[in-house]
Amino acid sequence: MKIGPGLLLAGLVAAAAALTPAPARAAQTHDCTDGCYIITCNLEVCAVWRCDDLGCRLLNTFYRNFEDISPNRAGKRAAPVAADIAHARVCPADKPCELYELSVEGAVHLGSFDNVGDVLEDRRALRR
Repeated sequence: MKIGPGLLLAGLVAAAAALTPAPARAAQTHDCTDGCYIITCNLEVCAVWRCDDLGCRLLNTFYRNFEDISPNRAGKRAAPVAADIAHARVCPADKPCELYELSVEGAVHLGSFDNVGDVLEDRRALRR
């Protein structure tokens, strides 16, 4: 008789996970509902973005510093790592989330969505 309540509890947990609001499930986005700063870089330039309920705005750009004082074991300097694309979401109460894709080249407003995770998966598939 203990199997029945265990299966019921497992079913309730699965249903709760499926019904969790999309912003809570969205992976690899920055929650900018209360405002945030995001830095994106390519191999030469970095950009500083401010995202909030007014959207995402470019604040400043600067050249990357390529000087690395610690060479790797082969005596060569490591190549810089570039985080070239970031995603920001602004989720006002009782409204769909506004989703932005940020890069050094600009900010793209992707639209208003209930399920941000699905949109991000589609965007990643387009870039591949």
